[in-house]
Amino acid sequence: MKMKAILFKKKGEYSLEEVPVPRLESKEVLIKVNSCGICGTDVHIYEGNFPANFPLIPGHEFSGIIEDKGKDVKNLKIGDHVTVNPNLPCGKCDQCRVGNENLCIDLLNLGVRLNGGFAEYVKAKNSLVYKLPDEVDLESASLTEPLSCCIHGIDLAQIKPGECVLVTGCGPIGLLIIQLAKICGAAKIVATDPIEKRRKLALSLGADLSLNPNDVNIQEAIGNFLPGKPEVVVECVGKSSTQEESIRLVKPGGRVIWFGVANPDDEIKINPYYVYKNEITIKGSFVNPYTTKRAVRLLSEKRIRLKELISHRFSLEDFDKAMMTHMKDPDRIKVVVKP
Repeated sequence: MKMKAILFKKKGEYSLEEVPVPRLESKEVLIKVNSCGICGTDVHIYEGNFPANFPLIPGHEFSGIIEDKGKDVKNLKIGDHVTVNPNLPCGKCDQCRVGNENLCIDLLNLGVRLNGGFAEYVKAKNSLVYKLPDEVDLESASLTEPLSCCIHGIDLAQIKPGECVLVTGCGPIGLLIIQLAKICGAAKIVATDPIEKRRKLALSLGADLSLNPNDVNIQEAIGNFLPGKPEVVVECVGKSSTQEESIRLVKPGGRVIWFGVANPDDEIKINPYYVYKNEITIKGSFVNPYTTKRAVRLLSEKRIRLKELISHRFSLEDFDKAMMTHMKDPDRIKVVVKP
């Protein structure tokens, strides 16, 4: 039995192919894909800037319906609506054994090291699959993975009720962080992005002020709006310039979260005395350890608005247009492929 899938053959080369439908092991399920979001990581894999196993069916942000299951799968049934945590730790290394599964030295990822969701069907180990409540629509559920990653970032930020938060970058991640910061009780949230559409959406989703970093002095504008600097800065751009700036924008004693995925070869200048004297905490945030269930719960309780983040929808046959839209269309927020 064959299916259509996008196959990344090597750096800079992909095509729509007819490939065999995945064969199941006893503890795996076969999912008919409803929606799969394009992530910056998919572009990095295509460009050769992110380690991946070629040839590869990419796509790690997906939802769908269980089509078949292995004989040892007891917790799920055919017809269930599901989403997936794409990260499979080894369970044996030192990091896994102390509960840091996201830092596993042999982490396997659907859509990165294993075949993913830009296909009509994808298989996944049943332990990675989460049944969705009936009230959660499948298209929105395709964003469960980025939402779960954002929950991890918010956990690291330790936002306290009444604190002020700065979010730099209002792409899908920044817009999710804004909503989560609001839930945590942030008194004021400032968002920055050069694209007007994103700034307006940030305001509608909970930001109190949105700024164009190309038009204003960000530090001065924030100082005029907040009682000083924010206690928390979440950098969602992934550029060395904005990561470097984030340290100067946070309040003494504050926390900086680097969420945006930087180029592995980028370097920045840090004044160690400034960090030392101001007791600034800088943390990276990597994937989604133990947060997928919480993400599904937020979706089912309608505490997070995801549908508004989806700006473009494409079929597998239009994957070229989907990639170009993600990379070059200034009006795009989240691009979703619907096999």
